[in-house]
Amino acid sequence: MESQDKGIALHSEIQPQLDAKDGDVALNLFTKGQELADPIDPVAEKKLLRKIDWMVIPFICITYLVTYIDKATIGYAAVFGLQKDLGLVGDQYSWLGSIFYFGYMVFEYPTSYAMQKLSVAKWMSANIFIWGGITMALGGCKSFPSFAGLRFVLGALESCSTPGYLLITAMWYKVEEQPVRIGYWSTFLGLANAFGGLLGYGIGHIHGALESWRYQFIIIGAVSSAWGLFMFFTLAENAVSARWLTDSEKKLAVERLRDNQTGIKNTKTKPYQIKEAFLDPKTWFFFLFGMSTQVVNGAVSNFGSLIVKGFGFSSLNATLLQVPYGFIILFANLSAMYIQRWLPGQMRCAVACVYVLPALAGTIGIHTISRDSRGALLACYYLTACYTASFSMIMSLLTANVAGSTKRSTVNAIFFISYCVGNIVGPFAFKSNEAPVYTSGIIAVLVAYCVEIGLLIAFAFYMIMMNKQKASALAALQAEHGGDEQERAVAAFSDHTDRENPFFRYTY
Repeated sequence: MESQDKGIALHSEIQPQLDAKDGDVALNLFTKGQELADPIDPVAEKKLLRKIDWMVIPFICITYLVTYIDKATIGYAAVFGLQKDLGLVGDQYSWLGSIFYFGYMVFEYPTSYAMQKLSVAKWMSANIFIWGGITMALGGCKSFPSFAGLRFVLGALESCSTPGYLLITAMWYKVEEQPVRIGYWSTFLGLANAFGGLLGYGIGHIHGALESWRYQFIIIGAVSSAWGLFMFFTLAENAVSARWLTDSEKKLAVERLRDNQTGIKNTKTKPYQIKEAFLDPKTWFFFLFGMSTQVVNGAVSNFGSLIVKGFGFSSLNATLLQVPYGFIILFANLSAMYIQRWLPGQMRCAVACVYVLPALAGTIGIHTISRDSRGALLACYYLTACYTASFSMIMSLLTANVAGSTKRSTVNAIFFISYCVGNIVGPFAFKSNEAPVYTSGIIAVLVAYCVEIGLLIAFAFYMIMMNKQKASALAALQAEHGGDEQERAVAAFSDHTDRENPFFRYTY
């Protein structure tokens, strides 16, 4: 790996010319380096941004909704007799929740590699189509082994989902625009909770030839496959491949991202960037972020309905009561993204910390309030929905702080492997013999919240230190060699890593 200082020294020798072979795919749109440094018409950019928002964000939003409902269907099915019908005993239900993430984890790096080499949009669409079929097949399972095997395959197929959303967001939007766009599609986690709860409640009333929980998998899986097929022919992953943009709009869509200093995409695998990713402390911050946030997610997505049922509600009502939880997620995500946008300076870590606090308070309430106080317990459970906003903010930090296509793919893979580990650990903290209180699980969630807050504070200070170092090094370099906006623009699309590129600045 090139050291940061060496990377800066090397950069001083880079000439403002384009190398489409070794650089970014976006360079194929340009013939001269100075084109990348042309002034941008703010009126044209605003018009283009609206067009991008309408043609990209709805696809990610709906896919995020479909993905989450697919994944969480097991939680809705649990309150309608899945455990009894499959003959589950002991921790087998926890294993069904966790084995999904074993599949996700095993296939995370291969799918990250595939998304660098192939079309992200086409890869995701094909996977969505197939996982819809797997979800339908779950409705026909009659034993633990068959259900567990298909859950593993489902996890493998869904390993492209959230990493793909992040890659597409980074390829279309400026760093300062990314949190709000991530906020838009992450709010569909809330809608998925609300809609999934309503869907589970409605399907729970079906009295046909099959058990009601089987219809949930069949119906939801069919919708997923249909959506994957539609998306295959319509979603553009970046400006280069967008058929709905004119040539001039494609160039503007690329030029407006030059200040990101992260480029669009490079399909060439660069081993030194893999090495740099493993040696970069940021990578391991993101690894720990994934672990701490997803211990909570693994618990809530698999045991949320059972926790609410444990407050004294019926199976149908426990499912229906997930609807307000979903709308709180929606509000928390949107409000967090807009608050960090309105506040001056770099505030993503600070805002993320603030949104962990209500979840922490709610979890303490669930642990301490008497089981006779159903209303208070339910209110505390709803407070825990706020934690999702911190994860959305962390995802925006990931897209903004890693440059170099190979390095980005590697860091994404490491982050989502830890995401899987957290989701695997989370369900096992909730022991069936502790139902309905789940003391061990609640304590595990409390610890995870505290760890997340500590990591966010440490990450912010580390990014401040790194920015000071890069600013000093760039000032010295420019004093000795000079530099202009054209060099800065070309560097943005030369597939340099964040450490190599002296113009790169970290976000916190």
